[in-house]
Amino acid sequence: MSTYSATQLHYNSHGDGPDVLLIHGWASSGQMWSRLTRELGHMARFWAVDLHGFGQSPRANADQTLSVQHHAESLLEFCAHYNVRPAALIGHSMGGLLALKLTAEQPEITRKLVLMSPVVTGRFGHPIEFSGLFANERVTTTLSKAAPLWTLAQTVVSPIFTRPSHWYLNAADAARIQQDFQRASWQASTHALHSIARENMQPHLPRIQQPTLVILGTHDTTVPPNEGRLAAKQLPNARLLELPRTHHQPLDEQPQQVVTAVRDFLP
Repeated sequence: MSTYSATQLHYNSHGDGPDVLLIHGWASSGQMWSRLTRELGHMARFWAVDLHGFGQSPRANADQTLSVQHHAESLLEFCAHYNVRPAALIGHSMGGLLALKLTAEQPEITRKLVLMSPVVTGRFGHPIEFSGLFANERVTTTLSKAAPLWTLAQTVVSPIFTRPSHWYLNAADAARIQQDFQRASWQASTHALHSIARENMQPHLPRIQQPTLVILGTHDTTVPPNEGRLAAKQLPNARLLELPRTHHQPLDEQPQQVVTAVRDFLP
């Protein structure tokens, strides 16, 4: 298990009912789930966790590697410490990859899965294939040595990096995405990109038996929509909800459709 204590992870717990663990994506935080927890708090107790190095959770020591495996282990420790027994795991983007990984490695961890815009085979950055770039050890080593530039990048580049979201999100949601990007640590961000690019959950999909709802946007340019379609096709008990003219943030872009779909799917 990780040497980092998962009890230090920042989280918000809201609602009453069966536990539901919410797992955010890359350079995001648990606050992305606020609309869902607010509207469905009457039927579940939601646990929105900030992964290590993201949101309001602590940064890592210099010698720690914040891989997908690290985050999976931290979430298991978190659940054990707080006695969270998830009836469902809900993950967005990298969080969807984590939900699949947790369920493949610990089949008893949950009864249901909701995957929003999930990474499945390690591909992201569509239509430009960035995942191959970040899978390269030399690239990520070089990036890790450029950490002093991260603060500058978050200040200067983040408005450019997050600008596309302003085209299809309201001002508050776009501002949240920019804030999450600015709060993400360089170590967590680069380690996650490198780790995501080297993960492939496709071989494990046929043995994940939990009923699964896959939600994706047809216009997603961050994670190829075919990632979610692959999951829906190869998971034995999955169904797919494709939202037209929707990008990488289905919950923000089509809130009523997504909330209704999750409400009808949860226990």
